[in-house]
Amino acid sequence: MLLSMGKKGRSELMCLLFTMAVLCLEAKIHKTVYISSKKLTWDEARKHCQENYIDMVTLDVVNPELLNELLEEEDELLKEFSEEKDDIKFWIGLHEDPEQSLGSLISGKTGIGSTEDDDNDSESWRPTLQSSGGCGSYNSRNKKLEIELCKEELPFICFGDNLILVDEKKTWEDALNHCRKKITASSKSDLLSITNPSDYYYVTDRIYRATTEEVWTGLRFLGGEWWWSDGETLDHQETLPGCPSQWQHCGTLSKNNKGFWITRDCSERRSFICYYEKVA
Repeated sequence: MLLSMGKKGRSELMCLLFTMAVLCLEAKIHKTVYISSKKLTWDEARKHCQENYIDMVTLDVVNPELLNELLEEEDELLKEFSEEKDDIKFWIGLHEDPEQSLGSLISGKTGIGSTEDDDNDSESWRPTLQSSGGCGSYNSRNKKLEIELCKEELPFICFGDNLILVDEKKTWEDALNHCRKKITASSKSDLLSITNPSDYYYVTDRIYRATTEEVWTGLRFLGGEWWWSDGETLDHQETLPGCPSQWQHCGTLSKNNKGFWITRDCSERRSFICYYEKVA
């Protein structure tokens, strides 16, 4: 895991960068967590995250164990919040479901998903839910999720990444050219290649604001094989047709269909998703 850190003014935005690589494999998606000491209500904190980053952090972006690790490594940051070492709570992107009397937690990012069914949440992480309408916080001392009144003012945790959702309708090749226009001497950009299967569901959540049901990815059928636009082959060729129809040679992801890749006519116009990263 790669960590880096920076500070901004008195409110101290701590930036913790980590890659979702397995062992030392190259990863396309890099997520960044921002811990703010500024105290806001849950709604104000979420607005701040959406205006300056992507959104509030949720446990599908940073799993409980990693969030724990990041905060523990920032012990000096925690001391700044409370010299008396009181409990330090941070808003995260979960709130109680007002439709249920026992208030199961749902994601503030997409409005779906209960922690009761989340494989990332062990029993020790789950808060006791007794009323509806509360908002989720993470207690850095007892390392548990807790429910607070949403009007309380707490520090909070946002996240960002290196993906760009482009909500313009373009053909696959025009989308590719759009992404690659951002290439410079120190960075590269391309249509997104999802080479790590664990990133698939993150990306489907990430495209939920697209105005088209499906978005173009870097997947393309060439020379009898499926390739990513950055030159990597698709690991599981059997998941896509070995002889696609004449025009359905380009791959999309759907916001709602949980099947993996969908093949479409490359001349259709859709939104698309790029990624960018620094190069040596």
